[in-house]
Amino acid sequence: MPTATDYQGFRLEIDEVSTITFNSPGVNILSTPVLNDLVSALKTLESMKALRVLVIANTGKTFLAGADIKEMSAFGQGEARKFSRLFHKMVSLIETLPVPVIASVNGFCLGGGLELILACDFVIASKSSVIGAPEINLGIVPGAGGTQRLPARIGNLRAKELIFTAKRLYADEAVGIGLINKAVAAEALSSEADSLARLLAGKPAQALRAAKRLVNSGSFTKETAEWARLFSYEDPKMLMGEFLKKSRKE
Repeated sequence: MPTATDYQGFRLEIDEVSTITFNSPGVNILSTPVLNDLVSALKTLESMKALRVLVIANTGKTFLAGADIKEMSAFGQGEARKFSRLFHKMVSLIETLPVPVIASVNGFCLGGGLELILACDFVIASKSSVIGAPEINLGIVPGAGGTQRLPARIGNLRAKELIFTAKRLYADEAVGIGLINKAVAAEALSSEADSLARLLAGKPAQALRAAKRLVNSGSFTKETAEWARLFSYEDPKMLMGEFLKKSRKE
């Protein structure tokens, strides 16, 4: 029988095809408590022999707006390094989960949201979804694998364009550069993700797990060190403060 558990910022439904649904009442973001709960949930799934597929989805207009800027604005290098390592741990658990992981993206998928979907095996997004890496505008860089996984996914030239300029892409553009698999109408998103999940769940389990292990491969230590080092400068504090001030006015 399927079981459901509510965590900070998301709901986990466990079955052969399990689902993590980000469901914050406001904007879905990744704070330390959410990351810790995701690590716990993913470790539970990792130990499930009956698990066939994981779908990561969202409610509302934001898949993930990234990491918690209010929390990050108070970081020194030590806190930044600790946060980056926790974030890496969560994303790596998705990447190394023995079964296929499908991201079903509806709405904004920015910063840490992009880094999360880069660890997934399939990404389907609604046509109105917006995907990007805005970290440079806050005086930092992607700190959860983005500087490594994004070039691996779309090549160095396009990855540099997205990271250096903070350019945002609609889902159709993201398909065009090989960043995601498919863009569909919002009303078809859930059924598309479910159809793919059911297709994968019907494949020979051991062969599918072996295929994922063989395709996956990299090192993120330098990225964490560089991401944390940037918190020794004033730019992140200033830019994050400006962002938070602007957010309170809107």
